[in-house]
Amino acid sequence: MVGNMGNIFEKVWGTAKEFLGAKAPKAEEKEAAANGEYRGFTKKKHNIIPENNLFSISSSEIERKTHENDITPTGIKEFDQLIKDGGLEQGSSILISGGTGTGKTTFILQSMHNCSKERSLKCIYISFEEDPKKIKGHMKKNYGWDFEALEKSGTFAIVKVDPLDVARDVEQIFLEKHGELKIRLEKIRLPFLPDIIALDSLSALSIAFTEEENYRKYITELFQSLVHMNCISYVISETEQDPRIYSRTGVEEFLADGVIVLYNLKKQGKRENEIEVLKLRSSSHHKGRVPYRITTKGILIGQG
Repeated sequence: MVGNMGNIFEKVWGTAKEFLGAKAPKAEEKEAAANGEYRGFTKKKHNIIPENNLFSISSSEIERKTHENDITPTGIKEFDQLIKDGGLEQGSSILISGGTGTGKTTFILQSMHNCSKERSLKCIYISFEEDPKKIKGHMKKNYGWDFEALEKSGTFAIVKVDPLDVARDVEQIFLEKHGELKIRLEKIRLPFLPDIIALDSLSALSIAFTEEENYRKYITELFQSLVHMNCISYVISETEQDPRIYSRTGVEEFLADGVIVLYNLKKQGKRENEIEVLKLRSSSHHKGRVPYRITTKGILIGQG
């Protein structure tokens, strides 16, 4: 296996069948699933990160006590007003889709900055592309958001992951004819259990895979692992400027609990930005596109 992730990954042992969830569930597992439980955790009540999760929490605090249907405001007031509940349900995975330059990263980091600074929520940003120093530098220069200070306070962290390392590890599994032999897997190591986590982006991850089917299976397991952590999960997907398809394979938008689309539309010879809550399982929401602008204060929604 190739990879030198060092401080980012830790090596664990598992089988290909366990990784893919291919092992037939036992009778007690079926009963647990019917009661809203799965492999050692109960969604939205009292979660313990299971060993077969794709993420590893380095902190000893790996338990989260929650209440049914907890709602967390995104920290972007105008966006929360588009949702009847006034925020996102804890445990939700939200696909953020849009073309280049539409502000997907800005939207997520604005949400994380405000939630971390104003409410002390713990946030982790996983980058498959850009260097963490550049991300923090751009955010401070463009919007005045000091993520260095939030890191020192212990409420924010950026984790850099090489998508090639992930793809190599996963595709090594499928080289085994029967998937029975134990192989070395690598978990993405997190400094703490987050209230909000972001993955930027699935597009960078997907092009690292040589076989689309392998990517689809990994993404399915990835979304399941996000559910285990019972936090709000933002997942970025790069699309066309006026998309009809909101992810590379279509499985991402199916797995996600919500889909938010950022548009960059050409109208009368100039570009205009619009945002839309295309799908949200947890709450009713505004239907249709709403204009927004990217300013020195971040994204302002409802102002064309």
